Amino acid sequence: MLLTYNAPGGKEIWAAMCEAERAAEEAEYRDLIRSMREERIFLAAEEVEHYDAARTVRMREGTLSVSDGPAVNADAFLTGYFLIDVESFETAIKWAARIPNVRTGSVEVRPVMDIDW
Repeated sequence: MLLTYNAPGGKEIWAAMCEAERAAEEAEYRDLIRSMREERIFLAAEEVEHYDAARTVRMREGTLSVSDGPAVNADAFLTGYFLIDVESFETAIKWAARIPNVRTGSVEVRPVMDIDW
């Protein structure tokens, strides 16, 4: 799983881009997904709402609590994910490096456990 993160100011960086720059970045994402599909490694990809829309749910000693915001306070925040099926960590890293978000934010590469539910 390739988890994409923006650093603080990510919304402002996007807002400061001109329409042509935004369109070019969106085209990069479409081309990337097309390449992943051609390589038959693409499983899923989605962008998530801004962290302002998050709610964190916890259950402690039988008491449910729901708080506004993400579960973890950090300098970077989750913006989306790509789920791909590749043979090695090194291959996943190469794909992560092609995600446009890597230039202003970061991409975390995390193996998904293979559990037979």
